[in-house]
Amino acid sequence: MKNIRFNRDDIRFRPLSECARQVRIADAVIRPDQTPAPLPEEAMETIRNTARDLLEAREKGASRILTFGTHLIRNGLGPLVGEFVRRGWLTHLATTGTSIADDWEFAFHGCACEDTRNSLPAGSFGLQEEPDRSISLALLVGAWQGLGMGESIARTLAEQGLTIPNPELLQRDIANTEDPNRSAAAADLLEKIEKYNLRPGRIDIQFPYREYSLQYAAWQAGIPLTVHPMFGLDVFFMHPLCSFAAVGRTAEVDFLCFTDSVCRLEDGVYLSVGSSVASPMIFEKALSMSQNVRIAAGCRMTRHKIVVVDLAESKWDWMANGEPPENRPEYYLRYCKSFSRAKARSMHYVSADNRAFFLHLYRELDRIDR
Repeated sequence: MKNIRFNRDDIRFRPLSECARQVRIADAVIRPDQTPAPLPEEAMETIRNTARDLLEAREKGASRILTFGTHLIRNGLGPLVGEFVRRGWLTHLATTGTSIADDWEFAFHGCACEDTRNSLPAGSFGLQEEPDRSISLALLVGAWQGLGMGESIARTLAEQGLTIPNPELLQRDIANTEDPNRSAAAADLLEKIEKYNLRPGRIDIQFPYREYSLQYAAWQAGIPLTVHPMFGLDVFFMHPLCSFAAVGRTAEVDFLCFTDSVCRLEDGVYLSVGSSVASPMIFEKALSMSQNVRIAAGCRMTRHKIVVVDLAESKWDWMANGEPPENRPEYYLRYCKSFSRAKARSMHYVSADNRAFFLHLYRELDRIDR
């Protein structure tokens, strides 16, 4: 039976300015000088230890990785986490495509986050022309140039635009059999250029609010912000310019970049904040790959430290007691279970709002690292 495919060319997109947004970044932004909400002493002890661990990891040149979910961006934490990056407390950021889309909208429009209770039944959810089109083009061009997904999008913010190459250049790359990956990416890009009559040359995209962008902060600091998408999960997949092949190529670069950082996690720190699915799933694969190579070289990773932050309550001490039995509700905190099985030197879970966690952690790091 032949599959019948939906035609994305039939979709009607609207300008972002016509679409209601729930969060205005200037109102939501969290600054370092804000007073954090109080947390229990047990959480504060973990935060104090995490601050010391991050600085010790920096001394040893080990990875300090933060993997985060979308609400970190929506809660206005981009500028605060950007300070962590600028001050050398983190070496790698990793997230999903949803986070990147919201970060892009904040940088471009100053607002983000649709109310799907209204837009979804109206058939308008996610169908905004500027972000979907620009992200799709950035990934097409980035895939052709061999870039990762995060770098492709962040460069667009940094350069406030992108350049569509001349079709003759793409034709030469397609004919170059010495680099089949670039040839295939050139073919994908050329197909979109011809089908949608894209004019070669510079496309200006102004980002008047990019000081709020975590992608931009990572780009300025020269550290990777890798993106780990799932096909069909993110709004830009709905745009006809979105090439799933380009997404796959750029996501492959990012996953291998992430794995390289995990491979250098010995004596380092892995922070997983509000990412209950993507973070544990990509981490366990990257860790297995890293351990495989390290064990073959005679240097198994054993001194990495993991801190998991989410809102779900847990009275289980993962560090002292290991994995809980199946009759405990904590057993079904899949992210904790995955990280517990990583056999890190330490693994702590903090139940906290991510704004309170990062504000307290910033204060502790700032106090020690003056």
